[in-house]
Amino acid sequence: MTLHAALRLMAGSVILISLLIGHYAHPWGYYLTAFVGLNLLQSAFTNWCPAMTVFRKLGLREERCAQGMSIHQGVHLIAGAMVLVTLALVFLAQLPQALLLVTGVIGLSLLQSAFTGWCPAFWLARLLGFRTPTTAR
Repeated sequence: MTLHAALRLMAGSVILISLLIGHYAHPWGYYLTAFVGLNLLQSAFTNWCPAMTVFRKLGLREERCAQGMSIHQGVHLIAGAMVLVTLALVFLAQLPQALLLVTGVIGLSLLQSAFTGWCPAFWLARLLGFRTPTTAR
């Protein structure tokens, strides 16, 4: 498993778990969802988040581009922005909480992409010009 696949696995899992906590246990669970969205968004630009440090120490392979932003950073950007937008629409614009299903789909998509290597955000990131990385040793 690569570093970015592990990150998607963790992000998707935490998004789904935090949505369940927010819905069934306490609304503060949605803050964890927002935290994951923010981390995905900032990691798109910095290529760093706390989980990446752990994954690097565990020796997971990393994929990087010689120049420009990688497709993985594009996926982080797209997923993080969509998570934050759906949360903002529900909690700030007072739209129905059913919209959080979109956030759940994002979490599921990130989760499955860790195993399959594909999600719709990869396609969109390629269209937006993000580059396919090479595997670093």
